[in-house]
Amino acid sequence: MNKNFLRAFIFTFIFICSIYAESIYAASDFLEKGIENYRNENYEEALALLIEARKEQPDSSIAAFYLGVAYKQLREYQLAEKNLRDSLQLSPPVKDAYIELAEVLYTQNQLNEAEGWALKAETEGINPPNAVFLRGMILSKRGMSEEAVMTFNKAKQMNPELIQPADFQIAMIQLKTQNFKDAQKTFKAIEEIDPSSELASFAKEYEKSLSRTLDMYKTWRFSIGVGYQYDDNVILKPTTSIPGVEITGERDSSILATLGIIFNPIMKEPFFFNCQYNLYTNTYFDTNTHNLMTHTLSANPGIYIKNGSISLPLSYSHIWVHERQYMSLFSAKPGIQFAFLPQHIARFSIGYEKRELLEAPIDSDEDRDGNVFTASTGYIHPFSGGKGLFNLLYEFSYDNTDGKNWDNIGNRFTAGLLLPSLILKTDFILSGEVFLQNFKNTHTVFDKRRKDNNYTLSINLVRQLISGLFLNLQYSYTRADSNIPIYDYDRNIYTAGIEYRF
Repeated sequence: MNKNFLRAFIFTFIFICSIYAESIYAASDFLEKGIENYRNENYEEALALLIEARKEQPDSSIAAFYLGVAYKQLREYQLAEKNLRDSLQLSPPVKDAYIELAEVLYTQNQLNEAEGWALKAETEGINPPNAVFLRGMILSKRGMSEEAVMTFNKAKQMNPELIQPADFQIAMIQLKTQNFKDAQKTFKAIEEIDPSSELASFAKEYEKSLSRTLDMYKTWRFSIGVGYQYDDNVILKPTTSIPGVEITGERDSSILATLGIIFNPIMKEPFFFNCQYNLYTNTYFDTNTHNLMTHTLSANPGIYIKNGSISLPLSYSHIWVHERQYMSLFSAKPGIQFAFLPQHIARFSIGYEKRELLEAPIDSDEDRDGNVFTASTGYIHPFSGGKGLFNLLYEFSYDNTDGKNWDNIGNRFTAGLLLPSLILKTDFILSGEVFLQNFKNTHTVFDKRRKDNNYTLSINLVRQLISGLFLNLQYSYTRADSNIPIYDYDRNIYTAGIEYRF
């Protein structure tokens, strides 16, 4: 009986061992075949096998690592991150996961932790050139262009095989920072390193596109325009009749002429600058006392910041009325704008304007010389690939004039909408403004504090007739609602003109 028991025990033991060995072999087979498929770039087949391998060997750091990189190849980044982290926490940790995990985190914009793993790989000697290259990618994504270029150059020195991809990244940074000439040279150098490579093909296309862009780009731009205008209230005749005063000749037609010169040089980021000169004339057929000529020179220096810019628009205007110097205006409006969401831009600015009338008024209380202080906030929403635009603006102003009768506080509300190619490739522009003015002092003539509510509506149609030649049709309505009748009026203006831009 003892012999029978011993035989049964030995048989059972051998049977159990064979089953266990078979299960170990099966798990090993899943892992081995999964790795083989991964190395042959059969990522979907590898994934199925590696999932089974992880189920069979949950404590295997190798299985976790290869499952993580398989998920990474298939762009399942969250699952890749989980398994790569497991491969570093299990024993023994797979240190090759340092760079793989850093790349996954970089893709998910977890830049701080990605940089930490890349530095760890570099420090521990786990493929240092690739770790340095990855740090360059992280710095570039943060907008640290100079530091990124230095890091890419370091990676090139560590491994000559990285020269081409590192130069490509440097060229992309040069494009971003508007170093276009340097970018052209870098793209050409990439083509020369290995003309048959995929990167060389990309570089060649970029270089061609950049060359076309630079050929089309104009540092100087010009525009000239002429138009006809009909104004039903040139002299701002009051809405209500004033006893003892007969006002006629308020309706008139005029010829408009414009000239624009824009200087917009290419500058290295983060700086930008543009300036322009504009001439505007309005010559009436009959009411020549209101003939107008305005010269305006403006400049806009600024600096790009993350998702936005800071700028300092400056402007000076000199105005003639009836061929006599009438007024000069200087303004400065520093501001900041930034995108708080894609295609949603906020803007904030403060402003100062110096206004000087060049002929002294008969009554010093009517002197409009003064200083205007403003603060504004706005919202801008571009759409249709940037061709369309919707904007809102609120501006507070304090007009501190020398004359008592013009000192006022204002609140301005503005809205605008540009619909590109609305009808027959014609752009439709709609804008409206409400300007509420409360005057601070009792009027010296009318013995009351003046209050004006001004409403303006403008509709504009713009159509390109041929290359560079545009047709402009515009209607504008103004309603000035004042508690002092002499300042209360309605006005309709109709304009048709052409403009040539080159």
